[in-house]
Amino acid sequence: MIEQVLPSHRHYCRLGLGTLRKASVTSAAFDSAERYPAPACLPGTRVELLRRISEWIAKKDGEPICWLNGLAGSGKSAVAQSVAERYAGQQRLAASFFFSRRELERSTTQHFFPTIACQIMAFMPSIKPAIVAALDKDYTIPSKVLSEQMQKLLLVPLSGVEESPSLPALIVVDSLDECHNEVLVAELITQLARLIRECQYPLRILLTSRTESHIGDKFHEPEICSMTYPLELLAFDPEEDIRTFLMHAFNAVYDQHRRIMSDIPRPWPPLSEMETLVKKASGLFIFATTIVKFVGSKHHDPQLRLRHMFDDNTTTFSDLDFLYHEVVQTFPDVDMARTVLGIICYISSPLSTRSLTSLLSPLQINAMLVISNFSSVVLIPEDETQPVRIYHASFRDFLSSPQRSKQYFVDPATYHRLLTRLCLELMIKRLKRDICNIGDPSKLNNEVEDLPARCIQYIGDAVRYACCNWAYHLTQVQHDETLDDIMGLLETFSRTAVLYWAETLSLIGELDNAVLILREAIRWLNLLSTPPTIVVTLFKDMERLVLMFFDPISQSALHVYHTALPFAPTNTPLRKEFQRELAGSFAVTRGLDDRWGAFVRIIRPAGRTVLSQAFSPDMRLTACASVDQGVELWSTITGSSVADLGPHPSHKPSCAVITSPSGSCVSVAFEDGLVIAWDVATGRIVLRNEECHQEPVTSLSFSPNSKLLASASRKSIHLLEVETGQSVHRFDHSDDVLALVFSVDGELIISGTTDGLGTIWETTSGRLLQRLKGHTASVNSVSISSDNAIVASGSADKAVRIWNTQTGACLRTYSNNHPGGINYVFFTPDDRNVISICDKLVGSCTTSSSSSFVRLWSADKFALDVAMAGLTRLEKMVYSRLPWNTICSRLIGDADILENVSQKDPTIHVMHSSRSISVVAVFNYMLCLASVSPKREPVFYSCMDEDIIAPASSPDGSQFVCAGSWGIVEILDSEFASNDVDEVNSFKHNKTYFRSSLDGSRYVLGGWRGDEELVDADGLTITKLKLGWRVGFSADSSTLVSLNQRHLDVFSTTTGQRIKRFTVAGSTVDCYALSADGSWVACVHDDHNIQLWEVSSGRTMPNIVAQHISTSIIAFSPDQSKLLCGSREGRMQLWDVRTGQLQAEIQCSSNETTSMAFSPTGTVVAFGCNDGCVYLWSPSSGTSHALASPPPETSPRPDSPFSDACPVTLLKFSDDGGTLKYRSARGYYAQVVITLRVPSHLPSKQDGESTLNNDSCDICSPREGCDQLNAHLVSRLDESGRSYDYQMRSDYMVSHDDGWVYHKERRIIWLPHTIRPRYTSIAAYNGVFY
Repeated sequence: MIEQVLPSHRHYCRLGLGTLRKASVTSAAFDSAERYPAPACLPGTRVELLRRISEWIAKKDGEPICWLNGLAGSGKSAVAQSVAERYAGQQRLAASFFFSRRELERSTTQHFFPTIACQIMAFMPSIKPAIVAALDKDYTIPSKVLSEQMQKLLLVPLSGVEESPSLPALIVVDSLDECHNEVLVAELITQLARLIRECQYPLRILLTSRTESHIGDKFHEPEICSMTYPLELLAFDPEEDIRTFLMHAFNAVYDQHRRIMSDIPRPWPPLSEMETLVKKASGLFIFATTIVKFVGSKHHDPQLRLRHMFDDNTTTFSDLDFLYHEVVQTFPDVDMARTVLGIICYISSPLSTRSLTSLLSPLQINAMLVISNFSSVVLIPEDETQPVRIYHASFRDFLSSPQRSKQYFVDPATYHRLLTRLCLELMIKRLKRDICNIGDPSKLNNEVEDLPARCIQYIGDAVRYACCNWAYHLTQVQHDETLDDIMGLLETFSRTAVLYWAETLSLIGELDNAVLILREAIRWLNLLSTPPTIVVTLFKDMERLVLMFFDPISQSALHVYHTALPFAPTNTPLRKEFQRELAGSFAVTRGLDDRWGAFVRIIRPAGRTVLSQAFSPDMRLTACASVDQGVELWSTITGSSVADLGPHPSHKPSCAVITSPSGSCVSVAFEDGLVIAWDVATGRIVLRNEECHQEPVTSLSFSPNSKLLASASRKSIHLLEVETGQSVHRFDHSDDVLALVFSVDGELIISGTTDGLGTIWETTSGRLLQRLKGHTASVNSVSISSDNAIVASGSADKAVRIWNTQTGACLRTYSNNHPGGINYVFFTPDDRNVISICDKLVGSCTTSSSSSFVRLWSADKFALDVAMAGLTRLEKMVYSRLPWNTICSRLIGDADILENVSQKDPTIHVMHSSRSISVVAVFNYMLCLASVSPKREPVFYSCMDEDIIAPASSPDGSQFVCAGSWGIVEILDSEFASNDVDEVNSFKHNKTYFRSSLDGSRYVLGGWRGDEELVDADGLTITKLKLGWRVGFSADSSTLVSLNQRHLDVFSTTTGQRIKRFTVAGSTVDCYALSADGSWVACVHDDHNIQLWEVSSGRTMPNIVAQHISTSIIAFSPDQSKLLCGSREGRMQLWDVRTGQLQAEIQCSSNETTSMAFSPTGTVVAFGCNDGCVYLWSPSSGTSHALASPPPETSPRPDSPFSDACPVTLLKFSDDGGTLKYRSARGYYAQVVITLRVPSHLPSKQDGESTLNNDSCDICSPREGCDQLNAHLVSRLDESGRSYDYQMRSDYMVSHDDGWVYHKERRIIWLPHTIRPRYTSIAAYNGVFY
């Protein structure tokens, strides 16, 4: 037997390299077209410096890193360019990266290693397989921290290179100082040093930068200093090089203007003037090159322009400022010149003249006409598609200083506002649905072969820039201005173009920035005195849409219309505004929510049992601490892993993972006392202390400024300095420490111990300030007010006490208000109340003199409310319709709420932020979220069908995250959480199961309370029914039968009216069957008694007593004259329906019969058993044939609770009877489908064993060449997580892992996680899913 081979995700292979290439920056290379003509050293200049660099590269045992540093404009980039060109010509340049703050992608380290990796693959093709393998394993490597990028893209692949060249290869990295993040620059240097140390392949790395302190400090660290060969440009006198450059350049200018200069003798300029210019340059090559470009303009007289350099008024400005003034004054229209220069100065990444003209089109400015006058300070490529760049940062500094540039001053606020307006206007005008004319939503973006060309043609750089940067410019606009124009554009954009904007971001590979862009815009809008409600609401809707449907939209841009919008809640403004875009997409006809629910997205830390979690302050990351995998950082936007910070070799975490208030660090401690903190940006360990504690660490807390980390274990607290990892102070206690907290200013630490003491410590001196005595049992929690005036403590003695910080006196005591010990106490943001929490109650007590206690929430009252509401299950279904099919998908959430809430004490977690305090009560499968400050009605949530563990809140309280016991992490939105007890009645009427007729024309939608509906193919209700617990349709869909206790009810599917009710004679019904046309119904009761009825007349046929068997399954023959019975003993019997006589019987197996099928002619019977065997039987001749043995072993899914069972669950003959498909269950999820050839005649018994050989068994995908005549269910397969046609008649399938529903190779839609089937099936008929 040959197991079916599943279609693989072939696009992942392309996805890995595609992701790498997308993350690389081609313009950063030394020979990129975007940098042409790149500045380089003129022949004969920098001779000594270049010689020293060449010697350093050639020296075998020398330092592997060279740091060339100097002042701005001193020619570092020209030196780097010259070195790169020289060694590229010798085939020894492995890679180069030229940073530039003028270009967004070249001003960050995030693209560095992907760019270097791409170039090294071209330089050394032998490492490509290793890089491809790494990307195939994890295509998100380019988005991870620098240490993982370096290791997986460079260190590991290079370490596998067998050949070792005699001469080292060179990597050139220019202008480190132009990278905007100082921390990441230092980390980049660290990782490059690590690459050199750990890699056997010989490398040299040339780094250039200004002499910035953060860079210099890094190079002076002992470990890196010993590897570094420093070169300072100040040590090389540049005057002679500048003189040589000016003489060479002015000779060229003279030759280019020979007609004008014919009367002027050489040398020109005269030597005296040349010396003056050399002195004015003051060692800065930027001054010299700017003079040459200004004087040498092809449209002006060089002699006249040179005279300006020697005018008497040069004392008004510095020499460089005077030169810049001369340049900008060459264009007569000051306003237009200032506008164009302002745009160039403040755009985040450079644009071509063509794109600039497109962006400036509302102002009717031709960028090329203006910019051409500034060629001495602006790089203007001959190719209009290449970006325009300011030559040197000093010109931008000049323009942005009103004292220096005077009337040419470009005010940042003014031009950011202008850029905001221009971006919004361009997007409103240009964005549309299917902007790249792809047309086919089944294609992934990376399957559109010419997508880059389409993006250039239909989107263009100007629109791309606007889509990525409008919110950045918006956030730079001052709130105190009149903003009517901006508000009007934002409203138009949000109501007409924001959906197209998401599509465009997907196409250009920037969808992961969509959420950040929207959050920036929302944050800015909410700071207005009167925020525009409709704009904020639409942006929030768009944020939720992108988060929930990031996976399909990022993979296939058109699914913003074909998946995301159809699943959007019905009453959301976004859906209403873009209702027109639903045309042509599939429709969700029933079951959609009317507003956003709590669910945002999932994260899958595969196979990890999450112990605790923590959000980063900006909510972009969540840190997950697991039992055996340490700590891992995950993106809350993309759901991908950002950094694996590594496990402890032998111990699991002993306390919750925490993030620092600055977001720069994440920390966790272990059972052996080890405390570790990692830098979030780099993934490096910044603190590792194993000396302070020898016992499990019970609590960790960062100081408000993130510089200190307090760790508690047994009878001590250590205050650690994050930067050095050293213990600053040790606070000894008389008993075990259970609680600690910093004051808001970080000056104090308050602790609580098991002996009932609270203690106040001073962090600067380490002094003990006060002991808080009064509790009679352990102090479990402490908190301090924002002004440090009072402290609250909660104890196992059920009391809350309020203390004076200065005197240590107890001001108030609240006792006997809680049924159990106090676990948490928190001050409300206004310090007027203290929230206290025990296992079953949340209360609030005042801090003022008028003592009062208020119950905010109790588990007992919540259980009573749930019981009175009559809610038992949180299950619902969503029914969707395409133009050619219908989908009904099930939302799993089948926790028995009443049982969970009433019979189990909850696990209480507290989510505490500066804005709010919320309590999460976890009842196994569900949780209740109670916001206690500010007070809001409790809400509950249940989506996971597994225990909920490790909830955590975002710093602002707007989101929380929880994990399931099987490792899936869900991000939830507390502001949108619904389903409070007052709304719970709506769930009682939700449908929780469905059945379909064979032709897909009728459905039964059932609930747990007997409120079933009979529905047609359009989702319209025919009638409501009261049905039993078993329901089935006849083959022609005309009849519906329902088993209800001891009754069989038969209904017409046309009218929904009950036709007949038949009473079963026995006490238990084992199985039943309906004939193909619905004219006969039969049931088995009490193991072997068979009752038959004729539906039309209602008459009862003679009872059949199946002899010597316990009947397990029955079926009518195609002509309805025979009834086939299978048994638990494996014996088969064939009975005459009208006479009740036994026609034939056979015993082929001792295993239970689990599936049966008649051939189309009814002459041959196929039956399968629970051991996986399949048999053929001819009742007329009495011959049988063993057609198939159990299918081969398959690997069960990791989460499968079963693995051994392999019963045959379905059999189906082809229409001509020539082949037989059978499906065998493998475990709880797996289904193996195999196609067999049916022998033209059954061999007689004496023919011996089966003549079937391997050629009789085919690999036959249900998506290839299968008819679509009857209904067919789709069920989960094995380790691939795919679901296929359950009755093997469809070419549809659904992938449970990635969510796509396929028709053959075409992706139809993507199912959200919350409605994606997990245990149950999806069915399909002629494109109809149910």
